Amino acid sequence: MSCAPGLEKVKEELAALLDELVNVAGVTGFEDAVRHKIAALLEPTGAQLDTDHMGNLYAAVPGRGNERGNRPAVMLCAHMDEVGFVVSNIDAEGFIYLYPLGGIPDHLGPGEWVSLQAGETAVQGVIGMHPPHLPAAGGHSIFVDVGARSRDEVLQMGLDIGTPAIFTHSFRRLGSGRVAGRCLDNRMGCAVLIALLRRLPDSAAPAAVTCVFSTTEEHGMLPGSKPGPVYGARGALVAAMKLRPDLAVVVDSMAAGDIPGTPGHSRQIRLGGGTALRLVDDLTIMRPGMRSLLKKIAAANGIPVQEGMSRSYTDASAVQLAGVPVAALGIPLRYGHSPAQVADLEDMAQTLLFLQALLNNVDKFCSV
Repeated sequence: MSCAPGLEKVKEELAALLDELVNVAGVTGFEDAVRHKIAALLEPTGAQLDTDHMGNLYAAVPGRGNERGNRPAVMLCAHMDEVGFVVSNIDAEGFIYLYPLGGIPDHLGPGEWVSLQAGETAVQGVIGMHPPHLPAAGGHSIFVDVGARSRDEVLQMGLDIGTPAIFTHSFRRLGSGRVAGRCLDNRMGCAVLIALLRRLPDSAAPAAVTCVFSTTEEHGMLPGSKPGPVYGARGALVAAMKLRPDLAVVVDSMAAGDIPGTPGHSRQIRLGGGTALRLVDDLTIMRPGMRSLLKKIAAANGIPVQEGMSRSYTDASAVQLAGVPVAALGIPLRYGHSPAQVADLEDMAQTLLFLQALLNNVDKFCSV
């Protein structure tokens, strides 16, 4: 497989995909609109599309021939969902209280614009804050002002308990090939898999490939990524148990430490340094044989890779629980789980190249 017509065009393609994907709301557990968008983008590829009760999207490419036979089955996975909120209460005066879904740092919220997803429409509001001119009593609570004067007026807007909400931040191009957006974690992984699927039908890949765009990866993430039990990635677990692949590769983000205030020993991952091998996190340890093989394939194909560790988890933890050999790839990302995240298109393009190289060497994974 090749990445024709060139890396710069690939980066422009990925940027265009992100522009479409980031602007679609998909709070963890409420990913339907994102799934529909991705399915529409995949229709021209000819991939076989399917879904399940968890809302996962499956896009299958049989590879050489029409029967699986002895060819290995490969699952490539990127989660569609994003961190956000859900309405937990509406008071008599029309203030809307939010419950965070995913690991949103506690200090985020006050003063931010939010969009509450009322079916096909979005209702705009702001997260309230107490100005320094007024005393504030009680603990920290996240409440939204949509301009309503009563609870009934909020209900008439189509909002109710259980309505999902996101920060109102869209996709932006920055300088030096870098981009910003609300949910680059993990719409950039989704964009990479879409770009890969656009290339697979004519590639005669020596594997039966199924790309899974998974749900609810973020659910269970602790605010601030504090240590402790985590319970997310249910969508990927369902997919892995359904597909029972011979190999899985999870494409997610990886926290980049190349920002002010980060100690030197925590700066293993940087923007523009290429795909990161996510060696250890709170729930997953990459097997030594897998790590060695990934590095050999990257070196043989001139693909830059980084190595590092992270708090929390990815879909790889759930896939591993299903007894599937799994590789966890992280696209470097600054300011994860914030309303404005920053990534480098070069890293995304290199991740695409890496996935192509892995598929071309899929037979070598059988002994890992």
